[in-house]
Amino acid sequence: MRYWTIPVLLACLAGLPAAAGAEAPKTKPAASRPGDLYDRIAGAYMKGEWDQLEKELAASPKELAALSQAQQSDVAYVRQALAECRPAWWKQCKAGRKVLIRPTVWDRTLNATYDPNGKGGIELKTVGREQTLLISWDAGNMDNPDPAEYGFLKGDLAGLGVWHTLGIAATWAAMPAQALANLSEKDKLRLQLYWDFRGNVTGLYYGGPPARRRGLHIYLAAYMEKYGKGPMAASRRAVASMFLTQVLSSPAKYPSLKLPDTLAAESAEEKLAVYFKFKIGRKTYWTIAEDKAFREAVKAFAANDKEVLQAGKVTLPNGLVYALMAEDDASLRAKRDAWVKAQFDKAGAK
Repeated sequence: MRYWTIPVLLACLAGLPAAAGAEAPKTKPAASRPGDLYDRIAGAYMKGEWDQLEKELAASPKELAALSQAQQSDVAYVRQALAECRPAWWKQCKAGRKVLIRPTVWDRTLNATYDPNGKGGIELKTVGREQTLLISWDAGNMDNPDPAEYGFLKGDLAGLGVWHTLGIAATWAAMPAQALANLSEKDKLRLQLYWDFRGNVTGLYYGGPPARRRGLHIYLAAYMEKYGKGPMAASRRAVASMFLTQVLSSPAKYPSLKLPDTLAAESAEEKLAVYFKFKIGRKTYWTIAEDKAFREAVKAFAANDKEVLQAGKVTLPNGLVYALMAEDDASLRAKRDAWVKAQFDKAGAK
């Protein structure tokens, strides 16, 4: 039997705190709300906190069933994206060991050997009918939380780079040896632009939300004179141009990406790209719906394959064309500028 002291009893009856040393009445912990679980899952995914995300997704079936139907749909998407972006071999490579891996890129499964001591890049060996890919990147930067440029983390760029490498590797593995023989200098450049384009779309799709934003930041910057001089800048601008068509065609799908107040008609594509370059950072947290919409757009855009290889051109979602060779794109740029300006004005009129 418990005996209460008079001071403690009076304090409890009066609703006042008990004297020091007295035992306070116990209260039940606040119940976790279904929305809290959803917010934790969404936050961990969009911030690229993969270990925390796995922990949250391991919630009890009862907790997950308490989510709304829309939230459960988002969680299912996050699970699928996690499985694609962070497959089992990711942790094996991250451990810094030489290991055989079988990454799947655009429905093609590769036989590859990851060597953390390699110089960085891809080597393709063919023995009979068997192809073996030797790939390497810096394991120490995978999911590295150390700060990097423009507010991003070293792990963000590494996530983009790993999948960029695998995108090129998948392209190499599918290409017959005769396609690489007797190439002119122009053909070599076109082929390099093709490989880089395939790497860019692969990095955006598989890299994870922070890597996706890092990639967009880089690709949009290719419209700036400072970053747009290299030979590979054109393949980056092609992907950035696709992003602009998505935002302008369906602005309601991207509520986090506000358009500028005004946009000049001259070089409209370039001006809008530079505007968004400064608006997209690591802390530009999209919603899961925005992330899903853009990933689906990237996947559809990745269907540009043979046209890029054979003609060095990509067809944008709006039907217009971007040519990766500068001399071929001059006549196409004006049409894209006109479309961007018209769509911008249309969005502003709503």
